[in-house]
Amino acid sequence: KLFLISYKLPTFFLSSSVYDDGLMINYYDCLVAGKYLGLFNKKTLIKGPMFSFVLFLMKTLKIDFSVGLTILYILSSLFFVLSLRKIIKDKKMIIIIYLVLLFNPVTYSQDLFQRLYRNSISIIELLFCLSCIIRVLFFKEKKIINYILFGISLSLLFLTREDNLWIYPVLAFIFIYNIVKNHKIKNIIYNLIPFIILILSLNIVSFVNYSYYGIYTYNEIQKSEFHNTYKKILQIKDDEKIEKVSIPKSTIYKLIDNTETFNLTKKEVDTYYDLVADSNGEINNGNMVWYLRELVDLKNKFKKGKFSEEYYKKLGEEIDELFANGTFKKEFVMPSNSLAVPSLNELKQIPGNLIHAIVYTTTYKDIKTMPLKQAKEKHYYYRKSIDTYFFDYLDYHYTINIVEKNGIGYETIRNIYKYFTIILSIISLIVYFKNIIKFNEISILSHILLVCYLLLIGGIVYTHTTSFHAIRPIYLGNVYILQSIFILINLSRIDYKKIFGKLKKSN
Repeated sequence: KLFLISYKLPTFFLSSSVYDDGLMINYYDCLVAGKYLGLFNKKTLIKGPMFSFVLFLMKTLKIDFSVGLTILYILSSLFFVLSLRKIIKDKKMIIIIYLVLLFNPVTYSQDLFQRLYRNSISIIELLFCLSCIIRVLFFKEKKIINYILFGISLSLLFLTREDNLWIYPVLAFIFIYNIVKNHKIKNIIYNLIPFIILILSLNIVSFVNYSYYGIYTYNEIQKSEFHNTYKKILQIKDDEKIEKVSIPKSTIYKLIDNTETFNLTKKEVDTYYDLVADSNGEINNGNMVWYLRELVDLKNKFKKGKFSEEYYKKLGEEIDELFANGTFKKEFVMPSNSLAVPSLNELKQIPGNLIHAIVYTTTYKDIKTMPLKQAKEKHYYYRKSIDTYFFDYLDYHYTINIVEKNGIGYETIRNIYKYFTIILSIISLIVYFKNIIKFNEISILSHILLVCYLLLIGGIVYTHTTSFHAIRPIYLGNVYILQSIFILINLSRIDYKKIFGKLKKSN
C-alpha cells in the first residue's frame, strides 16, 4: 500500500530535468550499441561501470531516468524499512522513517538527484547495503540469500565509486561480530560469502576490461600501472610546498628534464596549464589525477589500454631509477592516491571545516531544485536518444547558483527538515549516549550508523581541506540519509507511554 501511495509522490518533487558532465553519456551510448564502454581513452576505465549499466537498464525498459531513479529510491527505502521492522516493532515509527526517507530534501537537490551522474545512485546503494547489514546481523534465521545480497550491495558500491574506504571498518566489524556471536562452521562460511562475491565481481569486471582494453582492472585509479606510477610521482619531493597541490608544475618539469618516457615539452605543459590551472597557477589535488591523464593522452593518444599500461609502467621504472640514484628525493604520501598529505595549516582547518560540514548538512543548505518549466525557459534541451533531460553547456560546479529560491513546496519541506533535524539531533544524541553501553540490536545499529556518518563526513572534510571544494550535496548525499536514520532509530528507543504517563500524574 505504501508503495502504491508513494509512487507518484516523490516524482512531484523530482523534476524530470537532469544533466550530465559528458562522460557517462558516452559510456551509455556504447552499451546500447553493444560495444561495452567504447574505444579506449583517458576516461574509459577511470570510473566504475555501474552507473552506465543503470542508464542502459533505463533505456532498455524505456523509462525516463528521473522516473527510474525515483522508483529505485522508493524500492530501496521500502527494502530498508522492511528490514528494519525486525528490530523496530513500532509500525508507526517504521512508517515515519519511510516517509522521512521518501521526502528527504536531498532527493530533489539539483546538485544530486537532478543531475545525470553516478552519485545519484549512491544513496540507493547505501540504503540497499544498510538493509543487508541489518539482515546479516540481526535476523535470527541465517539465510544464505541475505549474505548473497550483502555481497551484491558491496559490489555495487565498489563498481560505482572509487572512494569507499569507509566500508572497510564496517565490514571488519560485521565479520568479527558475527564470528564471535556464533562459532559454527556454517556461520563462518556464510560470513565469507559477501567477501567472495565482492572479489569475484571485481575480478569479473577486470577480466572483461582486460578482454576489451588489455588492462586487468575494475578502476584505473584503484589498480593499474597508472595508479602505481601516479603514486610514485606524488612521492617526488617538491621544491616548495603549496597548499592543496601535491604535484606542482615544477615536478612535471622534473619529469620532462629527467625521463625519456614523459615525452612532453615545457611549452606544451605551459599551454595546457593556461587552460586548466587554478587561480594559483597550479592544478589542485582532486583535479590533478584527471588532468595528468589528459595531458599525457593529448600527447600520446593511446588507442588501446595496453599501450597506456606499457607507457606508465616504463615511466614508473624510470622514476624508480631516479629515486635510486638520488636524482629525485622521496617524500611520504598517503596510502590512497585520492588523499593528499595535509600541511600544518590544513590540519588546523580540519576541526572548523568539520563543524561547517555538520551544520551544512543539518540545515540542508544549498538544497535547491530547478523546476522543469524554468529549465525549458533557459533553452535546455530534451534528447530523445537518452530518454532524459540534461543541461547543455552548463558547468555543474555552479548549479547551486541557478535558482535563487526554491518554490514554496520545496522550500517548505527543506525548512521542516532543517528545524526538526536541528532539534531532534540533540535529543537523539542524548538518547544514544544514555544507552551507549547497552549491547542490543538498536544500539549496535546506532554505532554502525554513527561510524559510517563520521567516516563519510570526515573523508569529505579532509578532501575539502586538502584537495578541492567538496562540502556540497553532491558529495554529502549519503550523510543526510545516515543522519535521518540515526535520529529516528534513536527516537524509537524513547518510552513515550512512560513519559506521557508521568506528565499526566504530575498534572
